[in-house]
Amino acid sequence: MSYVGFINLNKETGISSQHAVAAIKRLLHVKSGHCGTLDPLAEGVLPICLGRATRLSGLVMGREKTYIGVICFGAATISYDAGSEVTAEADAAGLTKQALLDVLPRFTGAIDQVPPAVSALKKDGVPLYKRVRRGERVELKPRPVMIYSLRLLDFTPGARAYATIEVECGQGAYIRSLAYHLGQALGLPAHLAGLQRTKNGDFLLENAVTIAQIQAMAEAGDFSFIRPMSEALSFMPVVNVGMADKTAISHGREICCPPQFAAGSRLRVEDGAGNLLAIGEVICRDGEWKIKTAKVLIDPQPPLACAIGNFDGLHLGHQALFRQLYRIKQARSTLSAVLTFAPHPLSLIRGMPPRLITGESLKGELLQENFAVERVITLPFDRALMNSTPEQFIEQVIIRQLQASHIVVGYNFTFAAGGAGDAALLRELCAKYDIEVLVVDEVDGAYGLVSSTNIREHLAEGDLAAVNEMLGYWFVMGGEVIVGNRIGRTIGFPTANFLPAADQAAPPTGVYASRIEHQGKTYDGIANFGFRPTVGGEALPLVEAHIFDQEIELYGENIRVWFGQFIRPEKRFADLIELQRQIEQDSRLARKFLRPLPANKHLPKRIG
Repeated sequence: MSYVGFINLNKETGISSQHAVAAIKRLLHVKSGHCGTLDPLAEGVLPICLGRATRLSGLVMGREKTYIGVICFGAATISYDAGSEVTAEADAAGLTKQALLDVLPRFTGAIDQVPPAVSALKKDGVPLYKRVRRGERVELKPRPVMIYSLRLLDFTPGARAYATIEVECGQGAYIRSLAYHLGQALGLPAHLAGLQRTKNGDFLLENAVTIAQIQAMAEAGDFSFIRPMSEALSFMPVVNVGMADKTAISHGREICCPPQFAAGSRLRVEDGAGNLLAIGEVICRDGEWKIKTAKVLIDPQPPLACAIGNFDGLHLGHQALFRQLYRIKQARSTLSAVLTFAPHPLSLIRGMPPRLITGESLKGELLQENFAVERVITLPFDRALMNSTPEQFIEQVIIRQLQASHIVVGYNFTFAAGGAGDAALLRELCAKYDIEVLVVDEVDGAYGLVSSTNIREHLAEGDLAAVNEMLGYWFVMGGEVIVGNRIGRTIGFPTANFLPAADQAAPPTGVYASRIEHQGKTYDGIANFGFRPTVGGEALPLVEAHIFDQEIELYGENIRVWFGQFIRPEKRFADLIELQRQIEQDSRLARKFLRPLPANKHLPKRIG
């Protein structure tokens, strides 16, 4: 799984920021980084960026921060904190709370601060703390930093006096340096005895999680600790864009800017689902206001064209939608997808699911093998989806789930609670998001309107010619071959037997001229669908397929049986000799039917 977003980590003392990042990488196996170093002795908020969110680390580092620090007056250290040896001592018993309050304003506002020599700052590519450890003399110049406020929370006098302060500051401020320089201003050695970061921009300590908590949640499949990228940038105004602009943004191209934003403004660019696409900057080019992408946060990808429906049977009416998908792909370089639902919506709407002409797994395979569909998306059909409003369906399914640029539906498409939405409303609502909706007309034929219901009715009546005409290919059933009693072998007609899915629509019991497919190879043969009354009978109907002129061991393998022509109904024979003679006659009829047919006669006409 690919994770993108931020973790509001509560770093514990004793580990460095890099060690914390390494722990997250081990847990989630994703590119990670932190948004502002916390020293090993410090604890608290450490935002961790995941995946593409690492592109935003600089923006988060630049946000205002809040710390609670404990300063010890009466002892100084080389690192300005409690992590190194004491270099100077003095009695701080004379320090008063008022004296400390009097000096705090001098360190508030825009000040110049000398950072500690023992720090991760680099000189000529080498961290300063490494130079100090080598005994090198490190000279540092003051740097401008912003201290928004200093507030004394607690003071304990003594030979070593302790003050707890709350600091609100900008990027680059060192609380260790602040402690050291406060001591200098008071004529005392001082160092930072403890530090907790309670806020970094929008990341607050009360919402932070520890590494142990992250591990426990991840093991339980709960990844709610990963927050969306946009939550870290709430200070930026947002502009929403449609699908055409989204594609342009993904390639780093400029887009038109709404008039309410001033030149130089930085914006969050989001799609209709609230997904953060980019950080943009408002510019004026040739008299036109544009949004220039400063940071692209989505990978370039082709827009998605998606057909929506149940598509039970993948019949000629459905294939008209798939051809429309392919035309869009050719014209717009889109990715072709099909969205279907499971269980069948009628199982909830009417309380009784229809028998399926094509099972879910087989449907997905046929879509990709024959109809130039690159993605098959199966959406769980539950009561929340069934009871959604048209607007909720658009937002939750088309915008959030699909993020499609084109939608293709049939003329009778309905959606939302009670079928409140039709193709016309779908087109109207999608237009608001710059999504094009194409509606495909009905398909009629010699047997009337091509529909799943019409095909089921003809299949139940045994009119296989009508079924195959409306499907545009032979009716097919598939399954895993099970071990039988091998009676067929004793009479010269070994069979591969499987149980069809319980919800599979089926033809009348009988014998059929068939084609049997296994691992991409197709063989002529015959198939019996029924209860095998001659050899003891079965509780459930199964398919028995015999392949002509082949000896193939198929136990445990998945096969497909394509039904080409009805030969005779299933019957009970007096003995195996009579059964053998009848199968010989059935085989002659089947061979006569199959022999002149093209090798791909049973298959749908391929698209593309």
